[in-house]
Amino acid sequence: MNKSTKNILITLFTALILMIGGHFLKIQPDAATRVITDLINLIDTRKIDNTPIHAAPSEPQVQDDAPLKIGAFNIQIFGVKKIGNTDIMEQLVKIAQEFDVMLVEEIRDSSQQTASAYLKEINDAVGYEKYAFVESEPLGRSSSKEQYAYFYNTKKVKLLDDYTYDDQNDAFEREPFIAKFQSGNFDFVLVGLHSKPEDTPAELSSLDNVVSELSEEDPSEHDIMLLGDFNADGSYFKEKDTTHPLKAAKYHWVITNDFDTMTKTDWTYDRIILLPETYDHEYQKESATVFRYDRIFGIANSFVQQISDHFPIMAEFNTADEDDD
Repeated sequence: MNKSTKNILITLFTALILMIGGHFLKIQPDAATRVITDLINLIDTRKIDNTPIHAAPSEPQVQDDAPLKIGAFNIQIFGVKKIGNTDIMEQLVKIAQEFDVMLVEEIRDSSQQTASAYLKEINDAVGYEKYAFVESEPLGRSSSKEQYAYFYNTKKVKLLDDYTYDDQNDAFEREPFIAKFQSGNFDFVLVGLHSKPEDTPAELSSLDNVVSELSEEDPSEHDIMLLGDFNADGSYFKEKDTTHPLKAAKYHWVITNDFDTMTKTDWTYDRIILLPETYDHEYQKESATVFRYDRIFGIANSFVQQISDHFPIMAEFNTADEDDD
């Protein structure tokens, strides 16, 4: 209660008491004022809970020291058919809530409604607008185009910028989708790519050029991460080829060849690659993993195949320390 409101109430109640009590009880004006002042002060200092019984719960506070979970998921042919499948969407919604930033690949929907429909289901499950997304335009040389989308936890992450890479040399079937985020003291750039399988070696070589261009544009930004379905295994890519530009010493493949990112084979198509500054500073060692939601959620392998032929990948990062840029 502010001072002016309090004075008005004292004046009004004093006048009322004097009108009534002054005649019958012979109360003096000074005494009446003191009584009303004490009463108002007592009311003002009491901690009265006026919250309605059915008030909506407040949004939870996020712990600053909680690791930031970043990852990628190729949701095979993600479009209106899967959005309309209640059972599949139930699992996809649960998966999304395990991430703070999740790159989704292989969105195929000419109406471009899939990403927004996915977001709505995620936030409906949470109970408030916790997540947001940003998506690319449809990409690809053929009529079968795909979109990328980054879904992110707005309570932990702020989107600073996003754009599709300007592929002037037509090096990519689907140009990388680039987004810059900040979480706590950690600002970082994500470069998402779903490579064309047959062109994987060349496209991954071109990713090295993308990193160089980003570094030239902003020499102070060292936290550049490459992630997505790189098709970096099997017949498409020689895992142990140390002469490949993306196998240079500065690149840390934290999703290593030991991981199986596919649901039907033991191949490691999906990757997360870090530069030294991120690897040595923000990255929480040994946190990179394949998110085996089938084991965690208790899902039969036959149903997993309906969701995607890929598993999500993720890694955790510290955001509390001073940024190394």
